[in-house]
Amino acid sequence: MTHTTKVCLACAGLAFAGILAGSAQAADLGNYGGSIKDGYVAPMAAAGNCYIRGDAGYSMSGDPDVTWPVNNDTITYDANGVVTSYTSTHVTDTVANVSLDNTWMIEGGLGCGSGSRGFRGEVMIGIHGDRDLEGVPGDYTRTEIHANNPPVVDPVIDDPLHTSITSYTLMVNGYKDLGNFGGFTPYLGAGIGVAYHIVDDVYFTGNPNLTNKIHGDKDIAFAWSLMAGVGYQMSHNTVLDLGYRYLDMGKATSERSDTAGFINPRVNIDDIDAHEIKVGLRYHFGSSDTGGYQAMK
Repeated sequence: MTHTTKVCLACAGLAFAGILAGSAQAADLGNYGGSIKDGYVAPMAAAGNCYIRGDAGYSMSGDPDVTWPVNNDTITYDANGVVTSYTSTHVTDTVANVSLDNTWMIEGGLGCGSGSRGFRGEVMIGIHGDRDLEGVPGDYTRTEIHANNPPVVDPVIDDPLHTSITSYTLMVNGYKDLGNFGGFTPYLGAGIGVAYHIVDDVYFTGNPNLTNKIHGDKDIAFAWSLMAGVGYQMSHNTVLDLGYRYLDMGKATSERSDTAGFINPRVNIDDIDAHEIKVGLRYHFGSSDTGGYQAMK
C-alpha cells in the first residue's frame, strides 16, 4: 500500500471519527456540563488532570508490502548426466496478493493534561495479537538441458508464502480536547513511538524445492499514529473513551537461515499498519486546575 493511500485512509477515518464527535456535541444530557446550547465549557474536569487508562479494541490490518526474490534456474548436463553449468536468472522481488489478518489489541498507560487548556500527553504500552500473513511470490520455473535432447522445462510453480506477526508498541501521544458538550469531550491526537515485531517462521506451500522453513526474526521499527474520538465523563473520576486510531508500525523481516541450515534471502515486510476502533476507561486522580468536578456542573 502506498504512503499516499495510507494517509488518505487515515484522514477518512479521522473524518468519520470527527462526525461521531460532532454528533456528541449535539447531545443535551445536562449532567456534567450542560447542553450545546449553553455554549462552550472548559474541557473535561475530573478529579484531577493525571490519569491511568486501559483500552481494548479491534485492529483492522492493512495489506503490507512484502518482497522476496525469485530466481529461475537453468541446469545443463553432459552426455553422462553430469552437471556442466548452473545459472539463476532473477524474475521478481514482488510478493502479490498479500493479506494480513485483523486482530484484537489492548493498551495501558498513564497521562496528564493541562485541564483548562485541553492539552493532554500520555505514554501507552500495547499489544496486537498474532495475525497470519499470506502472499504469492513470483512464479518459479526450472529448465534442464541434456546433451543431444531438447530442453525440459518444469511446470510453473505457484508458491504461496505463509507466516504470522505479533506486535508490541510503546507510544507517546498528545491530544487536544475540543471542549465539553453535555458531558462529551471530542478530541484529536497524534503519537510517535516504536513497534516491536515478532515474525514467525516463513514457509512455502507448492514448491517441492522449498520444504524448509526460513526462521522468523524480531525487529524494532519506528511507529506513528493519528487519533480522534470522544470522551464521556461517567463519574467524578472516570471517563469512558471511544476512539479511532490509524497506526503505522513500520516494517519487519525474517532471518536468512532456514531449518536445514541453508542461507536464503530475507522476507521483507514493509508498511505494517492498521485502522483501529478502541474503547477504554481513564481514571483521573490528583487535583484539577479547573476546579475539579464542581466546575462541570
